[in-house]
Amino acid sequence: MSRPDPSWQGARAPRRALIVGAASGIGAAGARKLAADGWRLVLLDRAAEYVRAVAEEIGATAIGVDAADPDALAIGVDAADPDALAGALREGIAALGGLDAAWSNVGVQIGGDVTELTVAQLDQSYAVNLRAHLVVAQLAAAAIGSDGSILVTASNSGLQTEPQLLAYATTKAAAIALMRGMARDLAPRRIRVNALCPGYVDTPFNAPIWSTFGGRDAFLARIADVVPLRRMAAPEEVAELACFLLGEKAAYVTGHALVADGGELVS
Repeated sequence: MSRPDPSWQGARAPRRALIVGAASGIGAAGARKLAADGWRLVLLDRAAEYVRAVAEEIGATAIGVDAADPDALAIGVDAADPDALAGALREGIAALGGLDAAWSNVGVQIGGDVTELTVAQLDQSYAVNLRAHLVVAQLAAAAIGSDGSILVTASNSGLQTEPQLLAYATTKAAAIALMRGMARDLAPRRIRVNALCPGYVDTPFNAPIWSTFGGRDAFLARIADVVPLRRMAAPEEVAELACFLLGEKAAYVTGHALVADGGELVS
């Protein structure tokens, strides 16, 4: 039996990370967890006011206020704009003085089936649910160099078909394929790339899918028919998995789509 490569053992745990999509939900919960574990963070989101509030909550300093060796920075940026996103990432990496991990947690959920979906809506879904992940990964990989981690948030929708969510399911499936290709490309540099695939998480992001059931309360009334564990996940539960994949405890995990959906895919 071959011996494992020991070169990673004793290495410093990743302590500098970007989170794109950190203003609320899973991203904000992950930021709180990583901050509590001692990471220095750059938090990015289109909702600048909200991501700044998250940063301040975890003891961070909003960028442009006092960026002298902060524990975290908050930057407002629209992930659908690749040039703006790349600029914000460069700004964040420079402020951190390097990078060990990046989490592209962006997403947009647009409803509609094949007869209703517009080309513009599909393009918007592609821009956020797929292209933004590539922009984050390219900038992160260049900054990490070697021995780091990249995580993209996909969805269990990318592993099944979903009624009234054609653009979402399609682009999430593409995000999983993108992750696997990037994992292969970056493995020689020991940069791990994985995807987080949540099911129903109790955040307003899921309002479009709730609407297909008649609203959140109607969905909860029928949840036993959809999710074997008979409940939605709390953002903190899924964020724990994200932090695991980003950190050194997952040092031998790459190219993996980690599903957290209460058993929905096996129901």
